[in-house]
Amino acid sequence: MDTYERVHEYLQKLWLSITDQSIDNYIENDKDKSFMEILDHLLGEEVKNPKSRNIEYALRYSGIPFRKTVEQFDFSFQPSIDRNTINELLTLRFIHNRENVVFLGPPGVGKTHLSVAIAMQMS
Repeated sequence: MDTYERVHEYLQKLWLSITDQSIDNYIENDKDKSFMEILDHLLGEEVKNPKSRNIEYALRYSGIPFRKTVEQFDFSFQPSIDRNTINELLTLRFIHNRENVVFLGPPGVGKTHLSVAIAMQMS
């Protein structure tokens, strides 16, 4: 494993997702900056965005099998799913009302995808 891959692996293990995503572009665009200036900028961005780090931690800890959104769901593949009902669930009002949501159906109809999309909406 080369240094480049190892640095990205370390950033992922430390949950420094903002730095992991932006380090390549920042170094590429600011070649005239010193190492300390680059480090200062990248760490400053991490400190400004603790919420994103907390969300990243919660998503990893949650056990969600993948990250999907409602926009990625193909409603034409499953016409029996009412888009308005899903949009209503995405308001997360059911949480405030302390209601349960259950998706029922055979395998492969999108239950997990929609469940993950609603969970991602909470983040």
